Amino acid sequence: MKFIDYLEPESIKLSYPFVSKKRLFETVSQMMVQTEKEQLAIYQSFVEREKLGNTSLGNGVAIPHGKSLPSSEDILIQILRLSSPADYEGIDSEPVRLVVAMAFPLKTKQIHKQIMNEAVVLFKQHRLFKAIMSAKTPQEIIELILETQQLCSNWSS
Repeated sequence: MKFIDYLEPESIKLSYPFVSKKRLFETVSQMMVQTEKEQLAIYQSFVEREKLGNTSLGNGVAIPHGKSLPSSEDILIQILRLSSPADYEGIDSEPVRLVVAMAFPLKTKQIHKQIMNEAVVLFKQHRLFKAIMSAKTPQEIIELILETQQLCSNWSS
């Protein structure tokens, strides 16, 4: 499985109004799962991970993530293109425009680490960031990510 395999058009929001990290984490957890218990677990995992260090990648992208899912196979991904640049308190002081939130199982396996690494490589590509910022639909974003993933695979071959 690859990062792209966990994406659905419904998991991509094109214009999310950023208020704060707290509100962002709450909203993302609500988008990912239905029950309050699961939402709270995801929210808390994002907050705990953020305490270890800021999850901004730089270049306008943040990847908040955490370990909270009971199933050892699940990975949940939510992509939000922010309606305006947001202060994410990143080390590069660049405002964030794109958030790629990821929830992993409590007990991660090698595949989970691989998916996380893949996401970092993908979203450090400034060309992908620029294309996502002008994409018109969630499906177009998925196609852009797929193209970039294939290019990155070719570079490492």
